[in-house]
Amino acid sequence: MRGAAKQLPSGKSLRIRVFADFFKSYMSVSTVVAASIPIPVAGWKLIPAYSQQRGFLTVYASLFCFLLLAFVFSIRHRLAPLMFSSGIGSSLIAATPFVFMILTLGCILSYHATLQESIQQLRDLGIKATTGDLLSRTDLTQIPRGPALMAYYLGIFVFAESAFTLMAIREYLEDVMRLDEEGLLYGSTEPVRSSVAPQDPVEDFGAKKK
Repeated sequence: MRGAAKQLPSGKSLRIRVFADFFKSYMSVSTVVAASIPIPVAGWKLIPAYSQQRGFLTVYASLFCFLLLAFVFSIRHRLAPLMFSSGIGSSLIAATPFVFMILTLGCILSYHATLQESIQQLRDLGIKATTGDLLSRTDLTQIPRGPALMAYYLGIFVFAESAFTLMAIREYLEDVMRLDEEGLLYGSTEPVRSSVAPQDPVEDFGAKKK
């Protein structure tokens, strides 16, 4: 009995394992791609940006995306009642990913419009150079509209990651709460009845270790 008790995971290690399972099952494609996409985008220069900003913006975008993923997972217990209730809160949560998609599109359009304004301001100062030269040679302290460019650039990836994460956490919660997909289509949030009695995850983990 003492040996079995020592093999039981602590509450902290169990939460880490649950998060790892969630990450592998639901986040391995969409959200990881969204969180990591600033790196290849910057490396291949798919989005025009000042070279003095590109490096740290890549780090910041990926950092905030992964932090957002962890934050949404940490508040899953508060999101579950809202997501699967019949009130206005459920409708708002369901519409939130679409809102984030619209915000992503808005940040894309605003970023390119602001970048054009920034380049035009440099040319109005009498600097005659190609767009590529201006983007690669302008010093960080001399970039017109620099803070706005940073905000829109980060918003593109953070809002996209927000949409991915909320959609993935909903799928995860459906499985954890054992909700029937067909029942949800008809507005039912009753869990699926199973002939197998649910086991406590801590006890089940300890039994596997024996």
